[in-house]
Amino acid sequence: MARILSYVGNETYGPNTAEVEAFLERLRRLTPDEWDRVRDAAPPLGAIPDLEVSQSPEYFKALEAATRVAKSQVFPGSESAFFDAMRTAQLVADASAFQPSSRPEPAGSAVVDERLAPDAEADAIIRIMSTAYEEESWRRVMNACMVAAGALVVRAALPADDFRKLFAPFSPR
Repeated sequence: MARILSYVGNETYGPNTAEVEAFLERLRRLTPDEWDRVRDAAPPLGAIPDLEVSQSPEYFKALEAATRVAKSQVFPGSESAFFDAMRTAQLVADASAFQPSSRPEPAGSAVVDERLAPDAEADAIIRIMSTAYEEESWRRVMNACMVAAGALVVRAALPADDFRKLFAPFSPR
């Protein structure tokens, strides 16, 4: 039992713990421009799963392969390590400056009052649409962070092409 606890304590994310932790630290230091590049490179992942799968089938096949590898116990605790890395990446990204809720929003942007003048109503609708776009962009970035962290956990057992697809939003261009 002590041996198992020692293993978990030293390698939270399995054999690639150092690489996963370096990635999480990189997420903590991303600039707003770098977050924008991740958003632009990330495949669509958000509110309409069927549409997104049809737009990026190879990405989703690679994600399915990574999940299968993690669940196959490719190393002791690989499934837990995979999902722990994904959750930690979500928390790290959630604390970033890219997160929409951390940006100021004009007061009243979520309300369209029927008594508004046409110009004011148009402005309110534009603010609502802008907020929806930011939230969808945020989902894309958040999912890219989570998937890349999980892919790092199982990198050694994942086909290189699958890893490249899953880590692409964070690869140098």
